[in-house]
Amino acid sequence: MMTIIDIIKYEGNNKEIVWKHPGEEFSNVSELRVNKNQDALLVRKEQVLDLFSTGQYTLNAQSAPILSSALNIKDEEKSSFNCEIYFLNKSEEIPIKWGTDKKVQFMEPTYGFPVSIGVYGEMSLVVVDSRKFLNKYVNNEQNFNKKALYLYIKSFLKTRIKVHIANLIINKYINIFEIDENLSCFSEQIKEELILDLQEHGITLSKFVILNIATPDDMNYSKYKELYLKKLRM
Repeated sequence: MMTIIDIIKYEGNNKEIVWKHPGEEFSNVSELRVNKNQDALLVRKEQVLDLFSTGQYTLNAQSAPILSSALNIKDEEKSSFNCEIYFLNKSEEIPIKWGTDKKVQFMEPTYGFPVSIGVYGEMSLVVVDSRKFLNKYVNNEQNFNKKALYLYIKSFLKTRIKVHIANLIINKYINIFEIDENLSCFSEQIKEELILDLQEHGITLSKFVILNIATPDDMNYSKYKELYLKKLRM
């Protein structure tokens, strides 16, 4: 027989983004304690049910109405039930150093020649919608951890970054030879696009910067760069 847990609290370390409570047997008199800047979510059969922000709660029909309704739990007597409880730290940032694994390819809008560039930078992410986040990343990960999240998000964002950079350069007619001196503005515009991409993931960017753009060294690039510099000197 499984032991029913009376006090449910976060016992992970301070750097965990998400921590799953090891127990799964609770009752309608079990007490849930949620720390500051945390959410706790009740999950049953891969479905996120009730969500709890900072505070202390008894897992009865009043505090956990969705779970209680799903399991037909009444408060008149002590009733045990099985579910999973996840704690999410919404203040813990996820720092990621990133770089495009393949060159960003596009037609340079000012001079009309093909360009391939590498882009590198840093970003930090935070969870803003615990329900979306849990549904997106946790339910299908039996051994979910911070490394898994890091790798998944990094892969997803690298793909989106390449798309946004190419589109921005083409649509805004950005001169390839002027990007370096406008990296701050360029980073902010890419950040705005990525924030929209991440909405369905329950995550937002607290920081995004492009630190370096590796330009090609082929003859086409050198020829048009010389032409650009010549115009500046005129």
